[in-house]
Amino acid sequence: MTSPYPIPGKFPDFEQFMVDLLTPIETTLTALPASGTDLQTAMPFFWVRVVSGSTDINEITYTAKVRIVAAAANRAAAQLLIGTAREAMLSSPGTRVNGVLVDWAEESAVSEVKYFPPTLQRSQGVADLPDLDPVHQLVEVGFTVHARRQ
Repeated sequence: MTSPYPIPGKFPDFEQFMVDLLTPIETTLTALPASGTDLQTAMPFFWVRVVSGSTDINEITYTAKVRIVAAAANRAAAQLLIGTAREAMLSSPGTRVNGVLVDWAEESAVSEVKYFPPTLQRSQGVADLPDLDPVHQLVEVGFTVHARRQ
C-alpha cells in the first residue's frame, strides 16, 4: 500500500512538486545522469532541486529556495525550455499540482551554484561531465516557493 501524497499535515516535497509540475513539459530529473554520455543522451530535460528553505515563525508556511536547470542541445533551445518552466512556476500559486497547493512562487536570483567547463562543479561535489559545456547547454533559474502544511 502506498502512502498518500501529499502527506496530510506535512509540508510538501518541493522537488516532487516540481517534477509533477514540469514533467508534462519535458523530462524532469532530481539528479543528473551518472556520466557525460548519459547526460547528453537524456537531453533535453529539467534538473530540479531544493537548495534551502525554512518555516515561518509559527511553522505554518514553508518557504523553499529551488532551482531549475534546463539542459538542451544548445543555449537557444535551453533558453526556450527554461521559459516554459518559468511560466509554469509563476502560474502555480493557487493551483493544485498532484494534490500540492502552492501559496506563492516568485523568481529569485541564482547565486550559489557555479559552472566551470569541462566539469560541472557544485558546492556538493564535482561530477565529471567531459562532453558538457554548461555555457552552451544549460540555463538556470531560481524561485522562492511558499506552501503550507497540506
